[in-house]
Amino acid sequence: MTEIDLPVVCVGGVTFKYEGSREPAISDINLRVDKGEFISITGGSGCGKSTLALCLAGFIPHHVGGEMSGSVIVNGMDSRQCPPQKLAGAIGLVQQDPEAQLCTLKVVDEVAFGPENLCLSREEIKDRVEWALGAVGSLHLRDREVYSLSGGEKQRVAIASVLTMKPALIILDEPTANLDPCGTTEVLQVIKKMEADTAVIIIEHRLRQLIPISNRLLVMDKGRIICDGEPGHVYKNYCSRQKYYFDFGYNTGEEESSNQSTTKERHSQANPVLSVRELTVSCGGKRILEDINFDIHPGQITAVMGCNGSGKTTLLLSLLGINKLERGRIVYRSRDITAEKVSRRARHMGMVFQNPNHQIFENTVYREAALPSIMLFGGESAINAGINSLLLEFDLLQYKEGLPFSLSLGEKKRLTLVSVLGYNPEMLLLDEPLIGQDYRRADIFWQAVLKHRSAGGMAVIVCHEPDFVRDFCNRILFLENGKLLLDSTAEEGFKLLEELGFKDYLPGSNVIGDLCYGQGS
Repeated sequence: MTEIDLPVVCVGGVTFKYEGSREPAISDINLRVDKGEFISITGGSGCGKSTLALCLAGFIPHHVGGEMSGSVIVNGMDSRQCPPQKLAGAIGLVQQDPEAQLCTLKVVDEVAFGPENLCLSREEIKDRVEWALGAVGSLHLRDREVYSLSGGEKQRVAIASVLTMKPALIILDEPTANLDPCGTTEVLQVIKKMEADTAVIIIEHRLRQLIPISNRLLVMDKGRIICDGEPGHVYKNYCSRQKYYFDFGYNTGEEESSNQSTTKERHSQANPVLSVRELTVSCGGKRILEDINFDIHPGQITAVMGCNGSGKTTLLLSLLGINKLERGRIVYRSRDITAEKVSRRARHMGMVFQNPNHQIFENTVYREAALPSIMLFGGESAINAGINSLLLEFDLLQYKEGLPFSLSLGEKKRLTLVSVLGYNPEMLLLDEPLIGQDYRRADIFWQAVLKHRSAGGMAVIVCHEPDFVRDFCNRILFLENGKLLLDSTAEEGFKLLEELGFKDYLPGSNVIGDLCYGQGS
């Protein structure tokens, strides 16, 4: 076999069981990745996709406890003999949680960190940093402090830091999870245009933009690869029959749309529950939000949309009182709560953070789920049945006595939602709740939100999924550069966004696919 025929990665019979687990996370995985291949991997939440990525990058077996059998050969190097730092020049991994791999204080230093460790020249490092930040649309972040970035901005920086290494294989674990639709398009276009011999693996639940540009689509289930083939064929013959897990809007042209618009209602004419007036927030001398005005009425499910860094998360944190206002007023149930403590607001507003690691404190899943209820209202015995019921509903009951930080990112997101639903606040503040969720778990989430609304509750949801916003939300607040660009019904909002040129934010948008097919690829 000549060097040009050698695979970038060859996986032979890999099985891995995490320390303390009864069952393996992945079993008998066999996979060959050749130069220039673009492979998408999908499957239900918890099926072993991220574990496979950790094996490919060498974090397993070197930095993750457990038992591994089989072999992973990366560019001729055995991962058992070579730690991740030695494999770094050959393979780059962007993890689900971008914060887990950011290690410097400034963006430019973070992106330069990899090439510096490759001992490249100063000029080469500078050129790579500028190219990578430009590729992910983040040159304007060059001199920002990493901690000041939004979740989506951090994800762009994490991707840029891997691109600068120019590895033979790039693995991206749910790279679109925190990205706005424009960012998703930009990043996928860049990856598609990488050098011809660069292999790419993308792990995703959302397939619409990936199928047209992938060479192969792999489907995993219960730790095994159960399908591997041409993307359109695999989707048509397997994924489309398993919509419960995989239907995130990709349509083969032979299926009817699954649009469920019956969940939407017109704005209530009752007095608003929440009124926000001239809300202005600054952080570190930078204006994040400016003169924001809107009302939330009973029964509304409101989507907050906008580009990464536009102030969406800051808005939710300000409503809860975590971020202090520079000026403005927040009125809840005719009571001015602008100066109220977070602990008092939290009785009526329950927030699920964008990064679940920021709100997990307990040492078992059950105790974490019950913690807000106990802290705010007391009486653990009275809430036991309700918490157990929610854990069962969200596929978490089997982990009841397990460590919360041992869960996958998607499972942690569901756990934090359970902890909020457990004490039933009137208003839910949900920041990117669909991160890490397959279609079935996303549907469980939406049904829980609709149930909450039918019981008289409301929800304000930061969401980058236009199809879900169309199907489940009454209303859109769209932020741009810290200002409220539009506040309207979902139907009118999408019309306005189209008129304003925000085509990536429209339901059914498939910019990457249109580009590829338009070019005859």
